[in-house]
Amino acid sequence: MTQDDPKRENPSELQLEGVSEGIGALPKRIDRYAKAKNGALDVVDYMETLPQHQATANRVKNCGDYLVFRHYYTVDRVRLHGASLCMKHLLCPLCAIRRGAKYLKAYLVRFEALQQQNSNLKAYLVTLTVKDGPDLAERFKHLFKSQHELWKRKKRGRGSVLDGVAGAVWSYEVKRGSGSGFWHPHLHMIALAESQPDALQLSSEWHNITGDSFVVDVRPISQEDPASGFVEVFKYAVKFSEQEPADTVHAWVTLASKRLIGSAGLFRGVEVPESLLDDLEGLEDLPYISMFFRYLRGAGYSLGSRISFAAGANPSQRSKKSPKPIERTEEQLARNERILRLTAERIEQREGVKARLAAFYERMGVA
Repeated sequence: MTQDDPKRENPSELQLEGVSEGIGALPKRIDRYAKAKNGALDVVDYMETLPQHQATANRVKNCGDYLVFRHYYTVDRVRLHGASLCMKHLLCPLCAIRRGAKYLKAYLVRFEALQQQNSNLKAYLVTLTVKDGPDLAERFKHLFKSQHELWKRKKRGRGSVLDGVAGAVWSYEVKRGSGSGFWHPHLHMIALAESQPDALQLSSEWHNITGDSFVVDVRPISQEDPASGFVEVFKYAVKFSEQEPADTVHAWVTLASKRLIGSAGLFRGVEVPESLLDDLEGLEDLPYISMFFRYLRGAGYSLGSRISFAAGANPSQRSKKSPKPIERTEEQLARNERILRLTAERIEQREGVKARLAAFYERMGVA
C-alpha cells in the first residue's frame, strides 16, 4: 500500500498519550488505533502465506482485538487500562504506537529534570545516514558500527563534534530509499548540549567514519514544545505506511534481535515501563467509567459496554447482591490475555525448534 492509504497509521501521529488526554480526544485515539490495527492485519495477511511464521502471525492477528479504557470523569482523564497486545512493535503498528508513547514520556520526564538542574542545556535533533544498499543486514551493521565509532572518538578525547554533548538518546529506523529503492537505514538522535553541534564538522567526521556518507542534519528542538522533536526519535523503527508487508516482515526478521534504541551520558538509566498500558498516576481512588471496545475488521472499534464504578470501591468488599464489578471483568480479560500470550509464545518457540530441525535434516540429506 502507498503512503496515502488511509488505512495505514501515520508515524507522525505518535503522541504523548495517556497523560493529559480527556474524553474529547478519545474518538480520535480510537480511530488512530483502528488504522494501526488495519495495518497490522495487512502484515498478517502476508505472514499467513509463510509457514515458518504462523505462530507470530496469530499473535499479531489477535493484537488489539479489545481495548478497555477508563474515563476518570471528575478530572477528565482517559487511560488505556486493558488490551490484548502482541508486543511485536516491528510488525504491529498498534504496539509501535504504544511503545513509542512510553519511551517519549519517560525521556521527556528526564529532559525536564535535567533542564531544572542546568537551564543552559538544550536539545538538538541529529540525523545520521549511510548509503542505501540492497542488503539490510549489512547496511544496518554498517550504521551501527559507525555510530559506535563516533562515540568512541568522543571517549578517546582526541577532538570530536560530540565533545560538547552531555547526553544523548538515539533510535534506528529503516525504510526503502525513495530514489534508490534500496534499504535506507538511518538514526535520529536527541543530543543535549549548551551549544548546537556544528553540522559541517559532524558531516566531515561522519564521512571519515562511514566512507560512504556525509549526509547529516542538526537542528534545535523547540524549547516550548520539546515533544515535537523527541517524537522523531521514538516513532516507528520501520515505516509501516511507506512499505509493503513483505518488507516489514523482512525488516522484522533482520532486526528482531538488534538493539534499536541507545543512550549515553545524562540520558543513561532512563527506565521505561514494560507494560504498554497507561499509568494510573494517582487516579486509583477516583471514580471512573469503564469502556470496553471490540474490533471488527472493516468496521473498526465499537463500544461494547460502559459501566460506572465508584471511587475507592473494592470488589472483595462488595455484597453478594451487588452487581458484578467491572474490575473482575477486566481482571479476567487480562488473565485470559496472559494465558493466550504464554501459549502463543510456547507454540512460537516449538515451531522455531521444528523449523531448525527440518533445516538440519535437509542439510544432512535425511528425509
